[in-house]
Amino acid sequence: MRVLVLPRDDQNPYQSLLYGEMERFGARVSYLGRLTPSRTLNLLLLPLETALLGATGPRLVHLHWVFGFTVPAAGKLTGMRRLAQAWFTFWLRTTRLLGVPVVWTAHNVLPHAPVFADDIAARRTLVSSSDLVIAHSHSTLTDLAALGAAPRKSAVIPHGPLAPVLPSALLRVPGTGSGPRNILFFGKILRYKGVEDLIAAFTALPGDLAVHLTVAGQCDDAAMRSRLSALAQAGGDRVVLRLQRIAEQDVAPMLTSADVVVLPYRKVTTSGSAMLALAYGRPLIVPELGAFDHLPREAIVSYDGTLEALTSALTAVARAEGSTLANMATAAHAYAAKLSWHEIAARTKSEMDAVLGCKVLSGGRGEALTPEKELGG
Repeated sequence: MRVLVLPRDDQNPYQSLLYGEMERFGARVSYLGRLTPSRTLNLLLLPLETALLGATGPRLVHLHWVFGFTVPAAGKLTGMRRLAQAWFTFWLRTTRLLGVPVVWTAHNVLPHAPVFADDIAARRTLVSSSDLVIAHSHSTLTDLAALGAAPRKSAVIPHGPLAPVLPSALLRVPGTGSGPRNILFFGKILRYKGVEDLIAAFTALPGDLAVHLTVAGQCDDAAMRSRLSALAQAGGDRVVLRLQRIAEQDVAPMLTSADVVVLPYRKVTTSGSAMLALAYGRPLIVPELGAFDHLPREAIVSYDGTLEALTSALTAVARAEGSTLANMATAAHAYAAKLSWHEIAARTKSEMDAVLGCKVLSGGRGEALTPEKELGG
């Protein structure tokens, strides 16, 4: 099986973790849209590249995100977004005419930032063109259906941890030590993640609480950086902002020094940051959103999404007994330890094999490989 992947996201380890294991099962992975240094030229060449790479043998396209279809000046000119949407539709139709199946992993119900003139219509086109939609939770499929984009075939395959799950004996137990409780937000800072809400809720905490907040992650929005800095001033030395990409070697010390990780998202489909926190045995504070329904109840404190409720949740973890946080950490670590990229990759490849088998039976080109053939080389 040859998997044609679009796009490649070098900053997100999800793809390398998934495909590294899939290749052990005999999958051959190639990334589309990287023929030249020019993103625009690569976009124009995409239909031809898909045709050439999909010409022989069992193959399919595995689409993750659509940000690669953004064209220059699209943020200012609606006409450019219409053009991008038309080209996206053309590529999907061309791919289907070539007999190449499309598998979409729905990391997001809708893009975090507008890509096309009508992102909802583009999602409906994508889902109707997909032979399989992979979701990380059942809530994603429910939300897609609410948009009028219910897939013909779907599979729910969980998101794996984005870091090795270390033995619990090597991890600091949250709630230990004599210093203040350390609360951490970690991840790229975008509007939908609610970091402004977090700082506002934190600065409303009682002044006598021994608690400290660190906000760590890349923030490319200059206006948001300014707003976050202004909000943080109200927290004095209890709030620290690290608004830059955190170096890989600094991630583990930052997470293990935290007593609780808080992810105050206003909306979300999938959170790699949540899985990362659980892998390090960190209790979580998260809003009551469907994307978090699958997380272990024993490891999280949930709130209704309001600032007042977030302040109450922060107060509760700041005042919690150390044994309470330790028990939450045990539940978090146990959940992450059960998620194996080997099993996730095996399930993903099995679902893709089924798609290729259906295509062969319905007249698609190429021979459907059995697991025995693939594993045997």
